[in-house]
Amino acid sequence: MKRLEKCLAFVLLLCLFCPTLFSHAEGGSAAERGLEKLKTARNWDCIVLPQEESYLDEWKTLYGRRAWYAPSLFVETMPMMKSGTPPQGFLFEGTEVTVVAEENDMSCIVFRGENHKLYTGWMKSIRLLEDFPGLTYNIGSAREGDFETIHELPMKWSDGYLPQTEQHYTVLDEPLKNCAGFTLEYQIIADNTPLKHMLWGDRTVWVNDGESWTALGVFPYTENGTVHVQVWLPETMDVAAIATVAHCKAPNIFDFRQTAKDFLVEKSSIE
Repeated sequence: MKRLEKCLAFVLLLCLFCPTLFSHAEGGSAAERGLEKLKTARNWDCIVLPQEESYLDEWKTLYGRRAWYAPSLFVETMPMMKSGTPPQGFLFEGTEVTVVAEENDMSCIVFRGENHKLYTGWMKSIRLLEDFPGLTYNIGSAREGDFETIHELPMKWSDGYLPQTEQHYTVLDEPLKNCAGFTLEYQIIADNTPLKHMLWGDRTVWVNDGESWTALGVFPYTENGTVHVQVWLPETMDVAAIATVAHCKAPNIFDFRQTAKDFLVEKSSIE
């Protein structure tokens, strides 16, 4: 019994003076945690995985740089440029990426594609930025309150069009209760016309609460590029779907991506 008590006392001392020893073991090694993150991507088994020593202890949150001569950057299968292997996705300007490993001046990233699915692959590190490169707008007024931030939620494109338009919209897998606001990311990714000015004009943001659509406000879109729109709801409401309506001469010929993140939810509703 005394020997057991001594062992327990020793363990307690280790916990007191070396807490990181146990937290590190619980979280696993950098390679274990990094591989677990990569496996959240649908194509993780299609890439050359990082070497064990290449995984980062602290992941980085970065943003894709604008491509020079194309609408997007190719994501490589292995940690080298122009490898000749099929691309593992397309990284558009301003897309948020999580860097889990670095090797040969390349970053192994996890990112969300324009179809809202997670992908992984390799990107030249110099093509990733610390700050969001696009324009930022606001809709609505900031509200006071105690909010919890939900960074990401599962979502998908709608099967049909927004009523009275020919535009698809974003549907949350599960409606979010008591939402006060969110960040919308929007970008034209394919012109489908040489007359780009026909695509530019204001965009109205709409939200569906599961029963009906509500127009929240307008943000300008005067050139192709990525934008962040901080959207504040006029009152706390459920969010089941999000749409943008383009007010331009050719609203139905271009391809665009949009996603929502950093949802603000009243803490009292989730406690």
